[in-house]
Amino acid sequence: MNLKQALEKILSEYLIEKESNSFSGNTLAEFLRSELPKIISNLLGVSDRYLVKGSAGKGVWTNVPWAAVLDKTVTDTPQKGFYLAYLFCEDGSGLYISLNQGVTDLKQQYGSSVRNALKVKSSDYAAQVPHNSPGVLTGPINLKTSQRMGLGELYENGAIYSRHYQTGALPANSELEAHLSEFIDLYLRIVINQSSQQSSTIAEDDEDGLSVEDGTRLREHKRIERNQKLAKKAKELQGYICKSCGFDFEKKYGALGKGFIEAHHLTPVSTLKGKKIGLDPKKDFTVLCSNCHRMIHKTEFVDRVEEFKAAYVVV
Repeated sequence: MNLKQALEKILSEYLIEKESNSFSGNTLAEFLRSELPKIISNLLGVSDRYLVKGSAGKGVWTNVPWAAVLDKTVTDTPQKGFYLAYLFCEDGSGLYISLNQGVTDLKQQYGSSVRNALKVKSSDYAAQVPHNSPGVLTGPINLKTSQRMGLGELYENGAIYSRHYQTGALPANSELEAHLSEFIDLYLRIVINQSSQQSSTIAEDDEDGLSVEDGTRLREHKRIERNQKLAKKAKELQGYICKSCGFDFEKKYGALGKGFIEAHHLTPVSTLKGKKIGLDPKKDFTVLCSNCHRMIHKTEFVDRVEEFKAAYVVV
């Protein structure tokens, strides 16, 4: 089944299943959770940067089913951050592919003002990465939602860039795939822009003298390393002793240093290529003490810890 067939299946069957059949064990709900994400994942190619999830609801049918592509360096849940999603209109009249925002955390933060907050953030994202293409919408969308302040209405206001597809008039599968690629590239541009927009007042020493492009790549590299979930998993798998100099924070500082180490991403800064980047905590990361971590970024051995150790570490 291709992407067009999968989207058409949901558009034609969802309301019938929602209104006539129970949620538990429903085959269409399972299709949204597993099969559609698999189809999307296959189109993204070999990349562990992205996590794809789909949902028809939790325990009960949701009014606006969805499938989301999550950049794991940004978020691993559609409740926060920003992500790419297919959002199906509540009345079955169509769907959107949309760069959107996590609404749950913002709703808790802003309360009844969350819709305005989403619109402001959406405008800011779009201003950072302008994109003009025929058929691409900027800002709020219309999911035909019926519930005020429900998730569907918040998705409407959280939209950054979107394309609308009408039921019965979806474009050819090749065009849908091209649109997915377009929006993945947009997503990546916004992610990278978040790194490049770091204030110069917080620039670190190892960024001195770098060009704008190299500085952006280095900040992207550090942002990946500082992703809490990835870093935590890398440390759990690789331990808490520096792989370069052998420094043990717990041995030196006792309980204060227990469990302390820094995760280091092994992809060379000069070869960062967005969605092709490796994010496996076991093979794409190592652990280093603070000193070795800062120093390795200043060398050509970012991905070769043993060579860095041989060249620079005095034991």
